Amino acid sequence: MMRFLTCLLVGILQVAPLAAQDFPNRPIHIISPFGPGTATDTVARVIGAELTRLTGQAAVVDNKPGAEGQIGAQAAATAAPDGYTIFVTTQTTQSINQHVYKKLMYDPVKSFEPISGLSGGAQMVMVRNDLPVKTIPEFIALAKAQPGKLTFGSGNGSARGAAELFRIMAKVDLLGVPYKTQPQVVADLLGGRIDVTFSDFTVGLPPVRDGRARGLGVTSLERYPGLEQYPAVAEFVPGYESRPWNAVYAPAGTPRPIIDKLNALIREAVASEAYRNLLKTTLAVPFPCSPEELAAFQAKETIKWGEIVRTAGMQEP
Repeated sequence: MMRFLTCLLVGILQVAPLAAQDFPNRPIHIISPFGPGTATDTVARVIGAELTRLTGQAAVVDNKPGAEGQIGAQAAATAAPDGYTIFVTTQTTQSINQHVYKKLMYDPVKSFEPISGLSGGAQMVMVRNDLPVKTIPEFIALAKAQPGKLTFGSGNGSARGAAELFRIMAKVDLLGVPYKTQPQVVADLLGGRIDVTFSDFTVGLPPVRDGRARGLGVTSLERYPGLEQYPAVAEFVPGYESRPWNAVYAPAGTPRPIIDKLNALIREAVASEAYRNLLKTTLAVPFPCSPEELAAFQAKETIKWGEIVRTAGMQEP
């Protein structure tokens, strides 16, 4: 009997390494918790194309937006832990939601295995063209002159968190308007239906660059490389900073040899020419790392965003 159990244990321990050697041998399912055209979706699609090139297996993006990324996160968390479903996401699902909502459809830590970071950047503070302000100080002055009248739109937790943090630190009263995705926010800003948004560069830079919206500043602590003409908000609101990021995870229980294989593939994808070209367009920086480094980074981000959420009163009742 003991010999049988020993053989069974050895057999189980050998399954994962053998599976990793053959991985992947069928298509990979990439879940994005935000809609088409978002920064996360754009990153996921380039990563998917590179995984297809590297493995010869199709890597297909599946957008599952809604509930601040919770729908997509739940779908990823409940997928088979075999490496054939991965989750490309942001701090919204992994570090912010747990502080905003009393109950989540998933656990940001226990439901996932970290694989690697992908990229990081900053956000553009952008206003509609007919708003009578051209600088951050002018915007603050207008907001103080019209308390509760100026509206900010947000299509994800990082956009909302950036705006709420600004509201608290600049001591202004802004009215938040929630959206399902950030492209919808920018569309309404261009249509004059909201006044300001704190948008990721992927969605926010094009209309600022072509003059359809006015950029006031960036959310990095210092002026952002490539956008030096725009001041950092921190130049007028000392200490202000908001830095969004993307990373990739697998469902909890995915064998470590599979995680290691995915980490190697993701690192190679991040180093590819196609991904570098994407980062040039979006002015993001690459963020490849080990699973342990991503877990430690996420933990620090969770503490930081918890403080922001509590200070801004972002908790849902």
